[in-house]
Amino acid sequence: MRKERMSAGDRKQAIVRAALPLFARQGYAATTTRELAKVAGVSEPLLYKHFPGKEALYREIQNFCCHGNDGVSRKLTELLSEVEASTSTLVYLVYFLVRLQLLGKPSGAITLDTWQRLMLNSLLEDGAFARVMYKDKFEGFCARIEACLDAAVAAGEAVKSPLSAGNRARFGHHLAAWLAAVHLPSKPVINYKTTHEELLYQAVWFILRGMGMTDSAIKTYYNPKALALFFRS
Repeated sequence: MRKERMSAGDRKQAIVRAALPLFARQGYAATTTRELAKVAGVSEPLLYKHFPGKEALYREIQNFCCHGNDGVSRKLTELLSEVEASTSTLVYLVYFLVRLQLLGKPSGAITLDTWQRLMLNSLLEDGAFARVMYKDKFEGFCARIEACLDAAVAAGEAVKSPLSAGNRARFGHHLAAWLAAVHLPSKPVINYKTTHEELLYQAVWFILRGMGMTDSAIKTYYNPKALALFFRS
């Protein structure tokens, strides 16, 4: 039976998906077009037919990472647009942020391992990819967290902070990203002497407290079992 030929658009997307893990493992500078063609299962001339060079393919990967329509993006959009700014929403957003970084759940089009390595390699190079990701994927999320923090302060469920606007959310993200990074090797760099689920619980509590939520508010709104069931669904 004759195998159907891929359309140009499908072939380009297949190359992008195949190239993602290679760029993640080796970084942009160390990856050659020969290796990219091999992992994508195409010849170098065919690779150049779809992408003028390695830089063009890397730009397409950035575009894919920013605009990929997966379950994570839909969940994020839902959280950002359909719920009011409040203390309970803040807890959902922070839990989502840490769960995604630490457990890779809810899962998206790109695996947690690949995503983290892409970001880390970008930081070791010119930072272009990481810069785009933070701007397009995180800044809106960050603004939403800040709005929820303001609502929590107004409700007396969080204290005012001396930190500049946005940094409370950014610092929370940085902790979650670091926890994910130290778990990238098969043997984690740091032994936190607990399970991933318990580490998730502790990290979220730490971030909420650091953002200024009161102990009583955390006790009222932070129910890890209920949150896990919500995001599992």
